[in-house]
Amino acid sequence: MLSSAYYFLVLICCATTALAHKSYDGYQVIRTRELRAEDEVENVLSLTEQNDYDFLTSPRVGSAVQILVGPEKTDALQSNLRTLGLFPEVLVQNVERALSLERKTYSSMKRRSRKSVSSDRYLNFDEIMAYIKTVAETFPEIATIIDIGTSWEGRPMRLLKLSNGPGKNAVFMDSAMHAREWLGPLTLIHFIDQLTKNLQENQALLDANDWFFLLVANPDGYVYSWSEDRFWRKTRKPNNGSDCIGTDPNRNFDYLWKEANDDVCTQHYPGREPFSEPECAAISKFILENTKITLYLAMHSYGQLILLPWEVEKNQTESSDNKLESVAKEAQRALAAVNGTQYSVGTTTQVLGYVARGTSFDWAFAKAGIQLSYTMELSPKWNGQVIEANFILDPARIPVVKVESWEAVKVFVSHLPETRLNV
Repeated sequence: MLSSAYYFLVLICCATTALAHKSYDGYQVIRTRELRAEDEVENVLSLTEQNDYDFLTSPRVGSAVQILVGPEKTDALQSNLRTLGLFPEVLVQNVERALSLERKTYSSMKRRSRKSVSSDRYLNFDEIMAYIKTVAETFPEIATIIDIGTSWEGRPMRLLKLSNGPGKNAVFMDSAMHAREWLGPLTLIHFIDQLTKNLQENQALLDANDWFFLLVANPDGYVYSWSEDRFWRKTRKPNNGSDCIGTDPNRNFDYLWKEANDDVCTQHYPGREPFSEPECAAISKFILENTKITLYLAMHSYGQLILLPWEVEKNQTESSDNKLESVAKEAQRALAAVNGTQYSVGTTTQVLGYVARGTSFDWAFAKAGIQLSYTMELSPKWNGQVIEANFILDPARIPVVKVESWEAVKVFVSHLPETRLNV
């Protein structure tokens, strides 16, 4: 039987690549045992405040934690984890070796696709922009391009609207808010294809709703994750007085925003103030101005989760809470019916064990009044025996993830509210 580390490397070889320049030579991925209690989660969460470690999975009860660490910090991390009784083991011995193999595979897959845009392989920013342009030109009667703003470095926040008539309620979806999460745009492209190329089977969905797709919510970070650093997560806006660049855009929205850690170098740095990042400000402005949007869905990866707004645990009405959870569980069942993939449903505190402050979907629910607001953390997840992958998924799995997610989306839109909540 293949070891976990070897299996991880094989899958990365089969995946696509970021033509990354940052060397990860000597970097390792360390895995803990499964966390069994809340106090173990709290102990590991304390390590996430240190910018020496990149947590590829969030600490939560019932799951192992995977941590990317450089060679100079590996011994200290392993010592800390052993002290906590978490039995660390090396999952990937040399990350750079895996990325090098990945780059070769990407080049081969792109040559075979003959420069066509295929959502069965990861796509860079220019390819995604070209795809949006092609859809608008091919289906001009229903497809419209809207630039809702620009990134810090001047790239378009380019949204694709699909509509066959005015006066309808709408769905807003975004992906790649965290730069390294490349699977999200592929799922949105699949959804767009279902409503354009495969419209005959999905006419009722376009007749009933308008659709807004923001495929790359963090353009600068996404480009940087391709050109420089495959594991880049944040935006690219400089921080005054620091050499550390960027803010976590999914901690920068104006709900439960709190600069709990003023270390700008951490992966979860929330910014100097809410909406300090132009990308987040553009998204919020568009959503607030377009009041027909009554469903918000953020596509992230990875972990196989359907996350509910934290406000569900706080003070929203019982009927609203029940609808959020019941619709999510219906979507969970529809997704599982495709291939047996199991997603967990709950708030971040319920399934991750902590409150994620300043997130887009919490803001959409609590501040914009969007009654159905979710985050989907796509495949894969740690299955207890071997690791499927982390931000890089075996290409053979990509079509399955897209089809599964579409079944969930169809459930979400079947419950589209008529109005927003008064907030």
